Formats: sequence, structure tokens, C-alpha cells
Amino acid sequence: MTLDSDELTPIASRHWSELRDLFKVDWPRHEIAHNTVQNYINWITIDPRIKQLEVLTLNDSWRQSGTYIIIDRYYMFMYTLEESKDTIRRALLLIDWDYSYKISHVPETLRSILYHIFQTLSVELQIPGRPTNLYKLPKEKSLTLECSAPPGLMLKKLELHHATHINEVWPHRCEGSEYTLKRLIAWNPSIGLFNETGRLLAWSLCWTTGTLAALQVDANYLRKGYGSLVVKVIAKDMATMGMNCQAIVHCANEVSNAMFTKLGFEVVGSCFVVRTKAGKLVEYVHES
Repeated sequence: MTLDSDELTPIASRHWSELRDLFKVDWPRHEIAHNTVQNYINWITIDPRIKQLEVLTLNDSWRQSGTYIIIDRYYMFMYTLEESKDTIRRALLLIDWDYSYKISHVPETLRSILYHIFQTLSVELQIPGRPTNLYKLPKEKSLTLECSAPPGLMLKKLELHHATHINEVWPHRCEGSEYTLKRLIAWNPSIGLFNETGRLLAWSLCWTTGTLAALQVDANYLRKGYGSLVVKVIAKDMATMGMNCQAIVHCANEVSNAMFTKLGFEVVGSCFVVRTKAGKLVEYVHES
């Protein structure tokens, strides 16, 4: 098929389990891709009619190339098993870049291709690609973690109403982000640390990629070990589900990098996050 006849084609949800299984090769090299597809399999089981969700490939070639682009509202995730990266390059040329996207967990192997697309199509960036360390704690180690709450405090799964407060103090909030957090709380593992009055002191969620999300401690309760505590608890919860605990941390965030290292996590790779500017009036606007 020629470039002129290229088209983005949806991968029907009935095929997502087959797509997921492609990423079991050389395990756990493609674990993030595997977990991302598995997340959406879980989600459509809960809600078979999720709006603004597309799992796309080029010319229905996903079985051959292991290539997908997932667009979930304003988030975009991408991956390919193809060494040449030609399929994903051609697919990215067909994306409507007039919309603004938060492109997350992008493998460093795709950086040059993605930035070439931006340059070719004159896509402006809100935030350029920030490099991150990918940390991992195997589930076997997670199950051995000691993680009891200090006296007077309690640990429990977050509830939907907590999303409002978490979003208000989240450094990466934007239009539509409260709903993003609500879905993560409702459908994925999460944990909160509360005091006796019910005040939320620290929390962590789990991204659609299977990595930790929105890990944060109330500004009035820093340096008490509460961030480490909620990480240990959610890591243990994920381990009971058969998942390794992973997290992406900006390379410049010395405090968080030190915390994950102290907890026994190891850097197993790197990826980056980039945010594009809209080329027209759109629903979701990103300023952080």
C-alpha cells in the first residue's frame, strides 16, 4: 500500500486481547504497551461505550507491526514492535494535530520520529518532551513490603468525590483532568492516607499504562514518609493483581527519584511526555 492510500483504521475491541498478547514477546520488554491495552480491555468491560476512545493502527496492519495509537479524550499513547518504526511514522502523519494532546509514556526510541512529525506538520508544543526515568518494583518484592498506617491515620481506597480536591492541587491539572482522575479512581487501583477527621493527607492512583499516577502529599504534611507509604500500599495492591509496580519520574525531580530508589525500585528504561498546542478552538486546553 502506498503513502497516498494510507489510512488510520480502528482496531475493534474484540481484537484488543490479541493486540495485547503481541507485547508478551521478550517479556517484560514491552510491559507498558501490554498493560496499556489490558487497561482498556478492563475499562470496556465496565463501560462498553466509552466516548472519545479510539485504538488505531495503519491500514489494519497491527498484527504484522504491533503498532497502535490510542486516543482517549486528550491523552495519546503509542507503541510499535516494528524495528524500522515506519508504520507508526506513517500513522502519525495522519493524526489531526489541530487537536491538543498530552502524549504520555512515549518510548525514547520514538522521540526522533515524533519530533520529525511535529516539524513536518508545523505542530506547536505547549511543553517539549520532558525525559523521565521508568522505575520498576517486581511484584514479588512488592508483596513483601511493610505498609501499615501510623497511629491515628488510616489507609483506604479513594472515592470519586476525592477527585475534586486531588485535581485542585495537581500540578498537571487542565480542562477535563478532574474526569480523568475520576475514571482512574473508579476503575483502577488507588489509595489515600487519611487522618482521624477524614482529611486526605497523601494519595496515589494508577494510570491507564499501569504506572503510578498523581502521587502527591498534602503540602502541610511533607517529609513525614507519607508519600513512600502510599507507594508501598498501592504497589502491594497491584502485586495482588499480578502487576509489577512502575512509575515514571521526571529526571530533574531529585526528591522523587531518591524516594523510589530508597524503596527498592530500579530504573529499567526511559520515556518522555510531550504536550501539543491546539491549532483551533478545542474542548481541552493544556497549560501545564
